[in-house]
Amino acid sequence: MKKFGVSVAVEGKARFLAKKIMTKRRNADGIYHQVYKKVVSNEARLPSMPDVALKVRRAMASQNAGIKEVAHIIQADPSLAAQVIRTANSPLYRSARPQNNVADAVKRMGVQATRNVVYSYSLRALFRFREKVLRDAAGEIWSGSVQTAAIASVLALHIRGISPDKAMLAGLIQDIGALPLLAELSENHPEIVKDQEKVKHIVACYKARVGYHLLKHWGFDDEFLLVMKAGNEWMREGGKTLDLTDIILLSRWHTAIGTPLFKQLPRVVDMPAYKKFPENKLSPEKSLDVVHFARDQLSEVAGMLGGSASD
Repeated sequence: MKKFGVSVAVEGKARFLAKKIMTKRRNADGIYHQVYKKVVSNEARLPSMPDVALKVRRAMASQNAGIKEVAHIIQADPSLAAQVIRTANSPLYRSARPQNNVADAVKRMGVQATRNVVYSYSLRALFRFREKVLRDAAGEIWSGSVQTAAIASVLALHIRGISPDKAMLAGLIQDIGALPLLAELSENHPEIVKDQEKVKHIVACYKARVGYHLLKHWGFDDEFLLVMKAGNEWMREGGKTLDLTDIILLSRWHTAIGTPLFKQLPRVVDMPAYKKFPENKLSPEKSLDVVHFARDQLSEVAGMLGGSASD
């Protein structure tokens, strides 16, 4: 009977401790969820699409707009204009004659590639925070986005129906959901911004859902929304043919190589996206062939976007 009493007491204490731990976890997760709910319910201020990026996008959507109209918008921002000309003269767009004005630079690159330069230049400015933990987190996220964008553009070269420029843009914005979360933490949660692990936790948990909400708010096409919705669904089946979401998942897999996340990922050969990739472009033994042989191009694309594509 005594043993039974001791057993009951021990069991009761164990239940009490378990309840205490679970309550603590719920309270901690509750803070994270509050931040997420505040962002998606529009209580928190969603970042506006940078003005110059919005104007370029609208110009490209107009049937009457062309190179001159896009160049005129870019010229209003001297720093951006310099970046566009510099990119047009980079090895990525090799030309015997240097481009000395924005109109010629846009003509050399094409309006789609110019759009990506504008988006990269504009969005990069939004990933700046005064708090060191947030600044470091934002820098890491942006660098990963640039690398994913560069890889996506290279992979798209081997696929019919998906333009490298579209794949590059999808890679560039695939982690944009982190932006409103970091901004909300910066403005209203000083107790969290000092803790790197907590910041990483909330970004990892909610960036895909917030990103979907933000891109919808910015008026992006459904194809980009699907990329965001997939998040980390590495084993996503999708359709019979390779789509934009598949390209981004494969690109993100390659970007994760050498990071702590990589240990948690499935083998690339087990991913449905890999199985749809053109034969001999990726192989089980040499999964990085297509990326390895495009290292120079990856560096050039990353330079254009303002980041590093190094492993």
